[in-house]
Amino acid sequence: MSKRFALLPLLFITLSPFLRGQQFAQYSMPWLDPVQFNPAYAGLDNSLSITGAYRSQWAGLEGQPVGQRVSAHLPVYFLSSGVGIEVERDQIGARQLNSFGLSYNYQLVRGASVWSVGLSARMLQLGLDGSALRTPDGNYEDSNTVIHNDDLLPVGSVDNSSVAFGAGLYYQSESFEGGLSARNLNEAVIAFPGFDYLLQREYHAYLRAKFDILRQWEVFPMIYAVSDGTQFQTTAGATFRFQENIFGGVAYRGYSGTTSDAVIVSGGLNISEKLSLAYAYDITLSNLATVQTGSHEISLKYNLRQRIGAGVPPPLIFYPRAKE
Repeated sequence: MSKRFALLPLLFITLSPFLRGQQFAQYSMPWLDPVQFNPAYAGLDNSLSITGAYRSQWAGLEGQPVGQRVSAHLPVYFLSSGVGIEVERDQIGARQLNSFGLSYNYQLVRGASVWSVGLSARMLQLGLDGSALRTPDGNYEDSNTVIHNDDLLPVGSVDNSSVAFGAGLYYQSESFEGGLSARNLNEAVIAFPGFDYLLQREYHAYLRAKFDILRQWEVFPMIYAVSDGTQFQTTAGATFRFQENIFGGVAYRGYSGTTSDAVIVSGGLNISEKLSLAYAYDITLSNLATVQTGSHEISLKYNLRQRIGAGVPPPLIFYPRAKE
């Protein structure tokens, strides 16, 4: 009996005691909303901050990854803390991963800089559409009947859920910010009849700096790395901003130091004092370039720019994305 199947033509995953694949969504502008991978960032926008993002990866490829996420976070000054909430949907072929998360951190202010340590919890729901799966020994001649000839595979939709925990450390100052974090520390397992879906632990490292160049220009070099302890992915680049309003940038993303994935071109502007819009396009460098037309990502960010809650206001902290 074959234990290998396709999530449409896109994915081939091996069913064994644990099932693995591309597990968490990939976004090309992590600097817009670091709370998506580090709970210690919650509240460091210094007001209510809401970010929504939509990503269409590998456009034109059947079963392509498509993701949407919304996050909201704000500082809680009287507790020297920040709190956040996230909702995300990630679809790849027949597999859909939905998550709902909460973040909390404690912030220690030192002059014009702040240290933050945070924790997160996410409810993860995995759904699998069995009617979209295909096996080498299956019979699919009748469009109304699905016969996998594999007892492990569902012929309809199935889903189950689990809880994953994360933690992070973050530093922010006038010229530098960054942190270390981990997602899915408990390596949650989502159980299905016949197999289990293991969510691997992820480690994140992020660093971004700010430098003034010329009179009205600023540059923000950035490096962001993700690893499961065996393989790693690194994104490095820079964003340029003019008059604290219009910005554009370029970055390179590769895997394990030897494999190129994409060049990312991004840009955006402030629609109003509180609202900004950003777009990124991934130019694929791998062999996938022959079967798809790149990846598109759009993000909308709102910042209330108004202090919420009671308590003693914190010292003024420069925030490099205050106008973005």
